[in-house]
Amino acid sequence: MRKMSKRCAIIGNNGYIGKHLVHYIQTVYHIEPACYDVEQIDLTKKESLQSIDLDVDFLFVFAGLTGTHASFEKYEQYTMVNEVGLMNLLDLISQSPYRPHIVFPSSRLVYKGVDKPLKEDDEKDAKTIYAANKIACEHLLHAYANRYEIPYTICRICVPYGNMLSGDYSFGTVGAFLRRAKAGENISLYGGGTIKRTFTHIEDVCYQIVNAAFNQRDKEQIYNIGGETLSLHDAAQIISDKYGVQVLTVDWPEKDLLIESGDTYFDDTKIRAAIQPIEYKRLRDFVKDL
Repeated sequence: MRKMSKRCAIIGNNGYIGKHLVHYIQTVYHIEPACYDVEQIDLTKKESLQSIDLDVDFLFVFAGLTGTHASFEKYEQYTMVNEVGLMNLLDLISQSPYRPHIVFPSSRLVYKGVDKPLKEDDEKDAKTIYAANKIACEHLLHAYANRYEIPYTICRICVPYGNMLSGDYSFGTVGAFLRRAKAGENISLYGGGTIKRTFTHIEDVCYQIVNAAFNQRDKEQIYNIGGETLSLHDAAQIISDKYGVQVLTVDWPEKDLLIESGDTYFDDTKIRAAIQPIEYKRLRDFVKDL
């Protein structure tokens, strides 16, 4: 167990990653982070931010809207919460005497899909409003770091899964596969699920995010969060074998194919050089232990 004197705050502590960050920081570092739930803090309203204590070393900003098709349907809300909300927070910091280190989650969806391990500086391509939000937020953090010397760490996350807090494994791609398989239903994959992703257990996600931020020496860095590279079919097959169901191929709906990014799996060389490398948890071992 590590003991550190760093002061931390987390905005969005009740989200999937946020609540695990709270647990990880508490149990591994014995730090009690200040927590701000999105129901208490409305990033779109400047007056709502006044209750945030900026006199901390690290400020984890894990509040935001996620989604693909929904981001087109609610583009104003997505832009207000994700982009204007971040600017409101950065503006507040810029006018304060404090310069907390911002830790911000980005997404695989910022990349142009290609069948190779993606490096942090590889080509970007926003096929949804949500992806455009994330790219914009990355640039906003850079702009405020340049103008007001607000340090930051951006962690691009691919497919997180698992749970350190309970038996609820309902999040994201793996959660969707598990819900169907546990119900005795076959898992259907568009185009056969040949597309590859980086799958990362939530404990490994937290380890990389926290240690990349705590160990960072430069005022601004972007890291790909590493994990296990699998095709969607491989991941679904692991789960279907456990529960005795089948993996089926279905045709792509046109609206989904239009926004599909393709292969997005990560080269994790940069983050492995920045922190003590770890052996990533394997999806097969996670499913076996369910």
